Amino acid sequence: MAKANDKKIVKQARELLLGAMGNLLESHRERKFTYAQRAKPLPRRLFCARNNLDPAIVSWIETGRFLKLNFPHLRQYLATTYGKNDADFVTSVRKVYDGLKELEDLIKEL
Repeated sequence: MAKANDKKIVKQARELLLGAMGNLLESHRERKFTYAQRAKPLPRRLFCARNNLDPAIVSWIETGRFLKLNFPHLRQYLATTYGKNDADFVTSVRKVYDGLKELEDLIKEL
């Protein structure tokens, strides 16, 4: 394959990974945050209102566009949905976040 095709495949794989991670985060939120009377997930707007989160930011995270946001936004979302904010969890998430951002810069240089 030509160099341009290789870059295209790497970019597509990165986008697929981001989309899959967004879907994973959204499905986790939907399983964990349900109505009290029935096992139906809370709509995003109600989830955000109850947890003092910005619906636009949550939408960006859950659609795989979280690299365009600042890390503190992602950290707040994960702390809310997973109930974790310890150092090990944040360090792990930060490594993945920084690595995916760095991949975009690396592709441009190659």
